[in-house]
Amino acid sequence: MSSVVVYRFVRGSAVVVCAAWVVLLGRLLLAEAPPEVGATAGEESAVKAALSDYATAFAAARQGNRPLVVCFYADGQKDWCDALAARLSKQEGTAVPVAGIGIGEAVRSGGKDVVLSDAPAFARLEGKPGVAIVDFSVPKDSAKYGRAWRVFPLSASGQLSEDQLAAIQGAVAAPGPLSEVPNQPLTPIKPSDRNAMRDEAVQPATALRPILPSLIWLDDYAQATQVAKEEKRMLLVYLVPEGGDQAALRESFEKSLADSAVVEMLSAFVLARLPESAVMRDGDREVALLDHPSLVEMEHKPGLFIVDYESEGEEYFGTVVNVFPFLNGRPYNVKQMKVILTLPKGSLTQRTMIYAVSTHPEHPASVRGRPDPYLFSEAEGHSRYQARICLQGHHFWETRFHRILGRIPPGTLASEVCAESWPGQGLLAAAIECVRCWRLSSGHWRAVSSPQKAYGYDIKRGSNGVWYATGIFAGRN
Repeated sequence: MSSVVVYRFVRGSAVVVCAAWVVLLGRLLLAEAPPEVGATAGEESAVKAALSDYATAFAAARQGNRPLVVCFYADGQKDWCDALAARLSKQEGTAVPVAGIGIGEAVRSGGKDVVLSDAPAFARLEGKPGVAIVDFSVPKDSAKYGRAWRVFPLSASGQLSEDQLAAIQGAVAAPGPLSEVPNQPLTPIKPSDRNAMRDEAVQPATALRPILPSLIWLDDYAQATQVAKEEKRMLLVYLVPEGGDQAALRESFEKSLADSAVVEMLSAFVLARLPESAVMRDGDREVALLDHPSLVEMEHKPGLFIVDYESEGEEYFGTVVNVFPFLNGRPYNVKQMKVILTLPKGSLTQRTMIYAVSTHPEHPASVRGRPDPYLFSEAEGHSRYQARICLQGHHFWETRFHRILGRIPPGTLASEVCAESWPGQGLLAAAIECVRCWRLSSGHWRAVSSPQKAYGYDIKRGSNGVWYATGIFAGRN
């Protein structure tokens, strides 16, 4: 949709030009700014963790390209491991999986039981209690990928020292090969063990990929909801297309669900598989799931929806945070499912915009940056304002621009793009349309497709049936 808007303003010696129906605004090098939102001074990123079993944590780390913290504890001495997970969980940011496993405990891998504490992948702990950090954050073709290069043996006191705790936090906040991390020496290796400890002999933990149990698909919505609440997990519901004429759609989509990588990702969710005509209890009455107001953006179509019972304290906790109806009778392929199952935390409209950007055929790089809660709030506010006045544009950008300047890191460029959908489109189709519109302008696409340090997306619908999208970025000069 087009509605040309052209204006400019000057801040110091920098001239910012805004033009066309999607407009990139306000690229300005910042001389000084306070620390990044959500981080303390000198801290680039923070971590959040919760103790789980090895198989679940391993899958979460691999699929999210994140470090994996493995706690090996002696029988009856798991308290320090719980304390470590609790300490990490007090910080906000990218989730870091933490696995607890007893010394001598086995996992199923490669068709056999493997005692993890005795495995070469964790040999630097010499079969004793301690922490190993497996790095899945480096490129997969790196020699360091999936290797436990950082270990922290438990002291004789049975507790990690404050120095060790601080080092673990630093290691997961700034992952990478151990040799590149200052003040974190390797565990000394006894001469008799030196041959076993050669780099080529330290097996990657990927060689010990655990076999996940078969996925359990519940067939009762109330039960699935209760399980998700109790376990504080995301609930994914698959509403199966009914009718013989939709057999091909079902078969094609369920092939995507059966992909091994997708199965691994699905294991992190509570799963429900229901017919599209399924009903739920709403107070003292029964209502068809697809008639419930929270699922209006399913457009009465079969498909997937996700409810967040994991993010306690957030506004979107307990709400529908994704809807993926089978638009135009098309199933979601494996690549799309991988995006769906790894979307960052956020509201329904925010996650839908991230999905639309992430699944564009040209793979825009902006979403590889850090999803920033403050930028999301700014994107939400401006999308809501456009929707309220039913007019696309960068209204009051100068005020918003100066406000953003004070909240993003030094040496960062701030920019914004906007777009609008066709009237009457549903949420998912509207988000995809807005990304298509951004692609039509080289300048605006440059902002969406370029690597950004942090980003925020959102989209809101006006009373005229038009959706208004906003993307706000903090990028390097």
